[in-house]
Amino acid sequence: MRFRKVLAVAAATAALGTVSACGSKPVSATGKHAPSSPSPVAVSPMAYLLKVEDATAKVHSAEIDRTVTVGTLHEMRIAGDNDWTNGLQGNVTFSVKSSAPTPVPPLRIEIRSDAMYVQVPPQKVAKVGGKHWVKEPLALLAAQGDGGKAETDQLRQANPAMEVRMLIASGDLHKVGPETVSGTAATHYTGTLNLAKLIASKQGLTPDDVKFLQKEVAAQGAAEDHIDLWINNDNLPVKTQEQIQTNTAKITSTTDYSNYGVAVDLSAPAESDTFTLHSVTGGNTSGAA
Repeated sequence: MRFRKVLAVAAATAALGTVSACGSKPVSATGKHAPSSPSPVAVSPMAYLLKVEDATAKVHSAEIDRTVTVGTLHEMRIAGDNDWTNGLQGNVTFSVKSSAPTPVPPLRIEIRSDAMYVQVPPQKVAKVGGKHWVKEPLALLAAQGDGGKAETDQLRQANPAMEVRMLIASGDLHKVGPETVSGTAATHYTGTLNLAKLIASKQGLTPDDVKFLQKEVAAQGAAEDHIDLWINNDNLPVKTQEQIQTNTAKITSTTDYSNYGVAVDLSAPAESDTFTLHSVTGGNTSGAA
């Protein structure tokens, strides 16, 4: 299989989870439709943002379970743990369900501050000299055109408060009310924002990143991002959902957060057990391992 494509997808989905369905009614964590006219948030949006950002900054880590669906074609799941002390790092299992004739086996992906590592499927280990990990230095990913650079810049500034910052930037944050998410008491907030404004509001992106992402969004025909988030009594996100309608499909990303403060193993695979795609393709970035 083509690891380059998997790495690119993993970088985008594991770090951001941005996707969605515009125009549809938001569904609450309990399965009931949210009120058609949710009440505005009573507190100052900025004050609310600061509470959530402060809380997430203090815990630094959490376990995540993210599902991304693209129309009826395929479903991606990213589950594991993340640490956002110094940019997004963590360990996840990446799996795909699709109608493709050849299924994609689950992949172990480890994200570190300077590289991403993808575990080689057992049947391919012998073909790559007995090594078990593909190493993708973030510097090389960033060098793969504007798209690669934008992905790595987003990776470095991602954390669970991102959806909150997006809603604050939109000026369209509304309080739906109290709900229960996986047995946890939470408050549901919702809003819709213009994607161009969303991209422009993301911290850590260069002007060139913003131009590239806005161009990509325009090409896909996506205009709005509908976001729902559920915040617990400790001001921590316990669930987020984004929905975007493109020219070809409705994309929905749903993420559950749990076990905040979990210890995340950030040790990297041994260099002797890794190889880069560049080393086996001679610079051909579309090569397969």
